[in-house]
Amino acid sequence: MKEICIAAGLLESEIELTKYHVENPDHDSQPFYESLAFDKLTEYLCNEGEMPYRIAKAIDEEPDLWILNYLTSCNSNSAVVE
Repeated sequence: MKEICIAAGLLESEIELTKYHVENPDHDSQPFYESLAFDKLTEYLCNEGEMPYRIAKAIDEEPDLWILNYLTSCNSNSAVVE
């Protein structure tokens, strides 16, 4: 996950926020979708062709939940939180 976040241009504090929301998806103190991390990850994942257009536009699914699920389900080394 950290490498994906770095590639998306997240700062260390944004990576920590994202990690927190990946580990605690039901916590709502600051919704993930209101963060700069969400904006950066959305742009990055769309540009990389990972996030489908209809999800990015919140037609088929909520993009914030999709991103958190995507980061959770990645099985590559780039998805491992260090």
